[in-house]
Amino acid sequence: MRQITGPLARREFRTYFLGNLSSNVGTWLANVALGVYMLELTGSSFWVGLTNAALFVPTLLFAIPAGALADRKDRLRVLTGAQMLSGTLATLLAVLVVLDAANRYAVVAIASGLGLSIAIGLPAMQSLVPSLVPPVEMAEAIGLNALTFNLARAVGPIIAAITIAGAGVGLAFAVNAASYAVLIVALVRIGTPPFLRERDDGTNRIRDGLIFAWRHRRIRTMLFAVMAMAISLDPILTLSPALAEDYGLPTGGAGWIVSAWGGGAVLGITAGRRWMSYATKHGLGWAGLIGQAAGLGALAAAPNIAWAIPAAVLVGAGYITAAISFTTAIQEDAPERLRGRVMALWSVSFLGPRVIGSVIDGALADAFGPQVAIAAFAFPALVFAYLVRQTTPPRHTEPVAPAA
Repeated sequence: MRQITGPLARREFRTYFLGNLSSNVGTWLANVALGVYMLELTGSSFWVGLTNAALFVPTLLFAIPAGALADRKDRLRVLTGAQMLSGTLATLLAVLVVLDAANRYAVVAIASGLGLSIAIGLPAMQSLVPSLVPPVEMAEAIGLNALTFNLARAVGPIIAAITIAGAGVGLAFAVNAASYAVLIVALVRIGTPPFLRERDDGTNRIRDGLIFAWRHRRIRTMLFAVMAMAISLDPILTLSPALAEDYGLPTGGAGWIVSAWGGGAVLGITAGRRWMSYATKHGLGWAGLIGQAAGLGALAAAPNIAWAIPAAVLVGAGYITAAISFTTAIQEDAPERLRGRVMALWSVSFLGPRVIGSVIDGALADAFGPQVAIAAFAFPALVFAYLVRQTTPPRHTEPVAPAA
């Protein structure tokens, strides 16, 4: 039997990895169910987009203060508290749907509460990962952390498609609620992170993180690139229910499109590990953005699900190449004392654009059809692929110290 090496050989990281994977599978089960449920409830892609936007508005408002909190407090406890809030709200949503007591306004309100827990927990989660492994394993740990999200994207939507078609959206929401308990138990079992770096006893001012990120050229460039990557991804979630309807798929068919996207990301991490390592080492995230845009163009032109699935796979492979390259660069350059605040900016860059993007995406789809909206959202990825290629400085650019 082949011996496990690297981050997964470490108990604390392995425990976190398995708990996070379980929770993410449940989350993607719920993501697909949420889009399907709102489309059935309202008959409008705009309301699907509005619900998605409600998940991410809190990130714009609270992620940066949450990053300062992650630098000041025990990151493990902050993350555990955020997961408890998510689990409570997910349970409430499941109960309302099963009892047929939910309406569009209740769903949007609960989505906003879930968004608040994401805003609080994500900076702590991102900045926790480096404390579970030694520095030499950080890039691999970031890749494995991304694998949990993308493996969940591949598996969760398939389970969602089968579950929703067979038992309805209520069961999908219930499974998501239960999955939070698995991650909470895992976080409790970790105890004290074994590679926790020493942090100073400074004021943890929010502006220190903002000033550092803005003055550090590579981090600033990467954050804008993450923003473009995220906004271009929005059609995969917001418009997959409408595409599934156009293709004549049964209820829950959107799961196959989202799953293909997640599967492409998993293939990018596993089958293309050598390429992924090379791309990360040499800053080739821009090539991933080009692949993502090409996949979106192919998805917009796809006449049926047989063509849509390989297009979504290409979107996923391009996305994960860009995401790991950009995120590793940011984590490498962020000092420990500012890591929570810098990764909060990553959260804002990754989730914040969807507040506007999902609403615009849904409105475009209602007016011109989902294919036109998908094609339009490929352009930000292409533009920033060019800008990143032209402006990214060499790795390990000397950071500028935050203002005193």
